[in-house]
Amino acid sequence: MVREKREKTPKEAKQKRVPEAKGSSWTHGRQMGGRVLTAALFVAIACGPVALFAAATRPPAVVAASTQAQVAGLDAQQQAAGDYALGFVGSWLGATKSEPGDLGTYVDLGSLRQMSDQPWEYRDLGIASITPVEGTSFVNVVVAANVKELAVSDSSDGSTTAWPRRYYQVAIAVGSDALRAVGLPAQVAAPLQGSTTALVYNQSISSSDPAAETVSAFLGAYLAGSGDLSRYSAPGTDFTAVTPAPYVNVSVEELRSDVMPEDVPSDGSTVKVLATTTLMSPLEQQLTSTYSLTLTARASRWEVSAIDLAPQAASERSATPTPTPTPTGSGK
Repeated sequence: MVREKREKTPKEAKQKRVPEAKGSSWTHGRQMGGRVLTAALFVAIACGPVALFAAATRPPAVVAASTQAQVAGLDAQQQAAGDYALGFVGSWLGATKSEPGDLGTYVDLGSLRQMSDQPWEYRDLGIASITPVEGTSFVNVVVAANVKELAVSDSSDGSTTAWPRRYYQVAIAVGSDALRAVGLPAQVAAPLQGSTTALVYNQSISSSDPAAETVSAFLGAYLAGSGDLSRYSAPGTDFTAVTPAPYVNVSVEELRSDVMPEDVPSDGSTVKVLATTTLMSPLEQQLTSTYSLTLTARASRWEVSAIDLAPQAASERSATPTPTPTPTGSGK
C-alpha cells in the first residue's frame, strides 16, 4: 500500500504540471480582458455625446506660461495674458469659414454667427498695452497690427492697397493657473498721441567743440567700428560695440546739451547731450537717429559715462521745448 502511494505521487505531481492548466488560466484572462474592453466601449458610446457637447460649448483652458520677473507692476499671469491675447487676435483675423485654424482653442466657433470667406491679411502684430481691470480678475489687452485694406485714391485706378495700424482690445480672464478669453476682440481707436515733451537740451554745441568730438568718435566706434571704444569711455563703463558693425558712416548732424560744456573741463563735471545722427549702411541705406548720452570730465577731457535710457526731461518750472532735430547732411 505504501509503495503504491509512493508510485502515484510522482504521477500526480506530473499531472499538475501539465501545460493545459496554464492554457486554461490564459483563456480566462482573455475572456476577462474582452469583457473589460466591451464595458469600456459601452461607456465611451454613452459618454460620447456628452463629451462632444462639452467640447463644443467650452474651449479648453490654456495654461498660463510661468514668468519669473514682474514687469511694470504686472504679475506673471497678467503678463502671460498679453501673449495669449496676441495669439487670439492673430487667429481671429486669419480665420475663415473653411479654415478656422486654431480659433476654436480660444472661443466656441458655434458662437460666431458670421465668419469671413477671406482672411484678413496682417503683419507686425504686437502688444500695445496690458491693463488689469480693477476689482475683477480680467485683464484688458490692446493688440496692434498693420492690416491690409483698400484706400481711396485720386488716381484713375480708384483705390490702392494700404497697411494702416489698427488696434483691437481683448478681455482675458486670469486664473490661478489658466487663461481664458472673455468675448471676442473689438477694434478701438489708436492711442492718443501726447504733446511734445520738453527736454533739457537747450544749448547748441558746434562740431569743433571738444565734447562734440568725443561724441562723434564714440558713436563712430560704437556703430561703425571706426575706433577703440574704450578710448572715449569713462573708467568703470562696460560699453560693447554693435557687432557686426551695421553702418559704414556715422555723422553727427546736430548736438545739443543741458549746459554749455567747457573746453577744458574740471574733473567730475558732467553734461547731458542729445546727438542727432545720420547713419549710412554698406548698401547706402540711410537712417536718422538720436542718442542721449552723459559725458563726464576726466584729465581735462570729456568721456562718455552713460548711454541714457531716455532723454532728460525738463522740470515744469524750466520747461522750454527742445527744437526738433533737423539733420542737414546726407552722411556721405
